[in-house]
Amino acid sequence: MKMDVDMKERMSIMMLFFLQSYKILMGSMLLFFVPQSCGEDNHVCNMTEVLNRDTYINNFTIFMNAFTTFTFVIYYLVELKRENMCVQYLDIDQNHGDNNLSKELINYPFIKNKLTTMNILYYYSSLLTLNTYAINLFLSTYVLYKNYHGLNTATSFTSFIMLILIKLYNSFYISKDSKVNNNALSAYMTEFQSYNVIDKDYIHKINIEQISQNEFRVVSVEESKKGPTIINPLCIDTKNTNQEIKNIKNIKNNIKNDAKKMSKKKSWSLMANINMF
Repeated sequence: MKMDVDMKERMSIMMLFFLQSYKILMGSMLLFFVPQSCGEDNHVCNMTEVLNRDTYINNFTIFMNAFTTFTFVIYYLVELKRENMCVQYLDIDQNHGDNNLSKELINYPFIKNKLTTMNILYYYSSLLTLNTYAINLFLSTYVLYKNYHGLNTATSFTSFIMLILIKLYNSFYISKDSKVNNNALSAYMTEFQSYNVIDKDYIHKINIEQISQNEFRVVSVEESKKGPTIINPLCIDTKNTNQEIKNIKNIKNNIKNDAKKMSKKKSWSLMANINMF
């Protein structure tokens, strides 16, 4: 089975997601993965000892570790849904700038509304996760400081939180920029790239259908909606009044305007079909 570009992009995103999931778990559940001192001999605590340490601050920090992991799950679900939507409806074209998408979206209100909704959800989910992790980090730092176990604690703690903070910073930057400018910066590309054109599978295609000898219809293939029906101006009865002829000309102009809005690019074949009316 031959894989298309969209499938390759989805596979790449899923691989990066699984790699990031590991570091998110390690960086959120700090009390379980960072070495701590336990007992009079100051041995390294195991997970059971961490759970059985019956202090209010320890129990609340464990709860915040778990809640932070939960917010990351919600955040990743939103991020993956947004990324999948971008892969499905949009594409990356190096011949266009990042701001080209806003120009193309004018003719695609359905895609524009979906992108706007996902950008808003992505922004607020990243903001919630960022604030939750800040509280979790503060509490975890306090508990780990009270149960410090030398250099192992310091190095593990630093490496785990650095991975998380880099991810959160990048995500918040992407979500904020996408929300403000209504663009589609990718959260999974190796370098920041923006989906800047409509996917070729969703570019408007216009067909002109003939209903009868004197009637035609404009059909949008993408939306599967039938456009307006008009009378062929080439078959005007001489008995028509001037007002009727004027009305027919107005209909012809409206069809031309609709076709311009529905099509990304004007093709000579399309204009030739329209000019036949």
